[in-house]
Amino acid sequence: MFADEADIWVGRQYGPYSIKELLGRGTVAHVYRAELRDGTEVALKVLTPFAEARQEIRSLFEQEYELMVRVDHTNVLKAMQAGVIAGTHYMEIELIEGETLWDRVQSPKTLTLTERIGIIQQMCSALDLVHNQRIVHRDVKPSNIMLDHQDERAVLFDFGLAHDLDGPPPPEGRVYGSPMFLAPEQAIGGHVDERTDLYSLGATLYRLAAGSAPFYGERNELLHAHVKLSPPDPRQAGVADDLAEIILRSMSKLPGDRFQSGADFAAALATVDKTGPKGRKRGFLGRIARR
Repeated sequence: MFADEADIWVGRQYGPYSIKELLGRGTVAHVYRAELRDGTEVALKVLTPFAEARQEIRSLFEQEYELMVRVDHTNVLKAMQAGVIAGTHYMEIELIEGETLWDRVQSPKTLTLTERIGIIQQMCSALDLVHNQRIVHRDVKPSNIMLDHQDERAVLFDFGLAHDLDGPPPPEGRVYGSPMFLAPEQAIGGHVDERTDLYSLGATLYRLAAGSAPFYGERNELLHAHVKLSPPDPRQAGVADDLAEIILRSMSKLPGDRFQSGADFAAALATVDKTGPKGRKRGFLGRIARR
């Protein structure tokens, strides 16, 4: 799966965990498949030495766990416990067998319209509970949505940039999130709320429906586009009128012009005409869409 680089944890005992395999690698944390002494398999998210040496990152990692345990939803990754072992912060999380939505849309296998809409509706449901807990995810995008092949569901994960609306305000003017999918208010380092995540979910739906992201370019070009430019009309990519209107509303520049909750967004998607060959349900993802 990864280059043949030596990893400091694979094959070793890490507290009560036997580290079996590296599942994902990032600058801040690596994710491993691990086994407890009773044979139970879990995933471990462990800070890298680079991240462990930085107080701000350690604090954000601890906050990520605190926010995740507040959310109990089938479409949100479950965090079981967290702590420090051998001087390194870790988080025990649900092990999911599957692929990210980003990996899925990059593969030759296509998604039907029903499947695409079903995934977004599940994210609407997940975000409703996240937002009810006064949390803004701030990084909703295809690579942070996992398609669980075993339990047949879509799962939102990576709360590393999540913001607690009842906590201290974030540094003014600082931009959080992935430029390709972030909301205009994020692009200028402004105030965020639940409608910020719904914009990002709308941009994700744009990618699923139109086959391309709404904007491309370098970081500053993307930030400018989200603030100043209208996304290309999805109809030009063959998206039907009803779905195109929903996408464009979800990506309105002003938060007040967007859907005001995940439930509103999902209800609008439920009205989309999914008949025809692209709407035909099939296989695993067809079953996801019906959940």
